[in-house]
Amino acid sequence: MTYSEDKSDRSKGKSLLVFVACLAVLLGAEFTASLVQCDFGRVNVENVRYRNFNGIPIRAKLFRPSGASPLTPLPGVVYIHGYQNNRETGDAYCLELARRGFVVLNIDAIGRGNSGIPNDPEAPDFDPTYGGEASLEYLRSLPYVRKEALGMMGYSLGAEMAYRVALGNPHVQALVITGFAYTEEASPTTPRNMLMIMGKWDEFRQRMTGTRDLEKEWMNTQATRKAFGVDRPALQKTYGDFAEGTARRVFIPRTIHIQESHSGVAIAETLRWMREALGPPARYWKDESKQTWPLKEWATLVAMLACFASLLPLGDLLLGTRAFRSLRGAPTASTPVGTGTFFKFFAINGLLSWLYLPLIFVLFGIHVYLVHIDGLFPLMMVNGIIWWFFWINLIGFFLVKRWYRKKGVPMGLTTADLGTSFSPDRFDLDAGGLARTAFLALILFGFAYLVEHILEWIFIVDFRFIFPFASDLTPYRALVALRYLPFVVTGFLFLGYFLHGIMRREPRTTPLRTF
Repeated sequence: MTYSEDKSDRSKGKSLLVFVACLAVLLGAEFTASLVQCDFGRVNVENVRYRNFNGIPIRAKLFRPSGASPLTPLPGVVYIHGYQNNRETGDAYCLELARRGFVVLNIDAIGRGNSGIPNDPEAPDFDPTYGGEASLEYLRSLPYVRKEALGMMGYSLGAEMAYRVALGNPHVQALVITGFAYTEEASPTTPRNMLMIMGKWDEFRQRMTGTRDLEKEWMNTQATRKAFGVDRPALQKTYGDFAEGTARRVFIPRTIHIQESHSGVAIAETLRWMREALGPPARYWKDESKQTWPLKEWATLVAMLACFASLLPLGDLLLGTRAFRSLRGAPTASTPVGTGTFFKFFAINGLLSWLYLPLIFVLFGIHVYLVHIDGLFPLMMVNGIIWWFFWINLIGFFLVKRWYRKKGVPMGLTTADLGTSFSPDRFDLDAGGLARTAFLALILFGFAYLVEHILEWIFIVDFRFIFPFASDLTPYRALVALRYLPFVVTGFLFLGYFLHGIMRREPRTTPLRTF
């Protein structure tokens, strides 16, 4: 990014004003999300920590309605999130349950969020419920929870964990599995009071149910006949008796897998089910269609965007200080390409992004058939994203390099204009300039990280929208991140070559407008 040498005090003032405005929006959004999460004071939300039976720490978010006490205990529910998620993915369900008289424990499954790292799956004390069983016991130990009214819930892989707990634990009186299907292990009496929710277009339906058309086929399967105890049960009809623990129901909303964790109709179905199965006090009940969780989700999105936006004026202010002033430069007076060429390369860049699936198949092929990479790079979903990001920008780099040799050089564009050299007439790197640039980047990263971390500590609300964005940078995560860092940095360097080369725009009337 380039700057004019005659940056005015007025421009600095505007940057400061924009920075303060971003912080105000950020704080307001976090506070709003916190208010909604606490149901405007009617639900207490706190972080709790406890240990699994094998000693691995578990962190959870505990939703406690204000009236819950040892004298007036309330039903309790454990919620387990899905794969590559953390506890916040379940906030929509947990918040709505807590507003209606349930004590809810929303956990970071072991290996996710801020819980501990799982041990070897071959170890004798490995926990296949990833803390689900211990979480139920922790909830059951709370004096303001009714011991005879406990439920398990989960989404996707978390639903499988909840199902496993409910199959073997007699204390579970109700089960809701979302984005997962019961198996032939289920019977008319086990698990007790089971509701299954799976979207009509769930991408994993065939793998989980063995059917292509859920609505036409699932209720006629052997697993369903065993679980329901009747020959031809119907969809969206309740069978059995809640008092005896034999209630059964399958609900199919018109959604895909990723929407099931935040589906208003699925949440409403869950609320009705848990009310029938666990019986919260009538004074807490609200119409199940009146849900407030979307406001919290949008507020966390606004907070995240405001934090990102604040980095621009903050960077502008830092580049005006003595420590970083030398990093500023004057942009060339003309743009390297016209509007047509600009949008041509814009489209090419977009098409490269669609290489995600082919590239990730190559990566998993390498992992399966050539060398297992998860020992060094243990985050397989991250591996796919980093691999994709690196290769599409490497391809883009060679496209831009070819364009620069044929078009950029004849029009007088230098490597300094592209941001790849400190000298306009030759390739030259300034060690001091690179060090200051890295330090500036570290300050901006540190600011964003500390703001997120501190505000989450204060409000127990993180930056995200629907799915998680940032987890605390634990020592384990920091060491893992360093392994991926060279690929990320290289990808961003190639991307910068593209942005400051072909995609660069002409300077505006003031440094701030150019910025």
